[in-house]
Amino acid sequence: MMLEGGQSFRWSKTAPSKWIGVFGGYVWTLFQKDECVDFQAMSDSIQTHESNDMASLLSNYLRLDEPLSTMYKDWCDKDPHFKATVGHARGFEGIRILNQDPVENLFSFICSSNNNIKRISSMVNNMCSLFGPNIGYLDGTSYQAFPGVESLVEEGVEEKLRKAGFGYRAAFVGRTARQLLDLGGCDWLNSLKKLPYSEAKSALMQLHGVGAKVADCVCLMSLGHMGAVPVDTHVFQIACRHYTPHLSQVKTVTDRVYNEIGDFFRKLYGDQAGWAHTVSSF
Repeated sequence: MMLEGGQSFRWSKTAPSKWIGVFGGYVWTLFQKDECVDFQAMSDSIQTHESNDMASLLSNYLRLDEPLSTMYKDWCDKDPHFKATVGHARGFEGIRILNQDPVENLFSFICSSNNNIKRISSMVNNMCSLFGPNIGYLDGTSYQAFPGVESLVEEGVEEKLRKAGFGYRAAFVGRTARQLLDLGGCDWLNSLKKLPYSEAKSALMQLHGVGAKVADCVCLMSLGHMGAVPVDTHVFQIACRHYTPHLSQVKTVTDRVYNEIGDFFRKLYGDQAGWAHTVSSF
């Protein structure tokens, strides 16, 4: 459920219990077996990797070390609606916030504006095919890692992205990549993990094409700010229906409304508000 829920756009379900995706420079095949996950990882490197190292990499990506049952109990205790809708429902216990690479996460969500998951996935995979380093072939399909920031500022990037159907977002990608490089690239993004959430969000919003929702997605899914609450139309409707009914007459999610909803969930759930609201939004 978490792999197709709009967090990462590099995963595809190829069989009822089989997923193929890309992160960390590897092509991963995950097999769901009851409550266990088996995996295979492929890269173009000639180096051998200890299975324990790869398991640790996957565990970190899926945040498997988080005490999810304890967290769910805490959220059920704090929120009767969460308990009624999620507390006893099967399938929800596996919803996790993926721990993603911040560069990939940032540019993926720049592509998300006025878009659906299928089209975002197509755009992100096109970006990787055009500019990302090759990893290799699996079952006849070629896979690439996500491109580095430097690759996205090269001459001709915007034109190629427009031909690939990116529309106005093609210009956003190049301009944001240039800004990001000038700020320090991936190191600058990673430095935002050490800042308070509000400061990290404000820093991201100075980038071209990054509004409050995209900034919150990046804060939540790749910078470790688990109190970030991305508010889209779906979250707004849930909030109006179950938590903030006084907003139900609002026609547009203004900055004030956006912040009010996020602050409500942070007060309700605490430091893990982003994770809790993601679960309840399903």
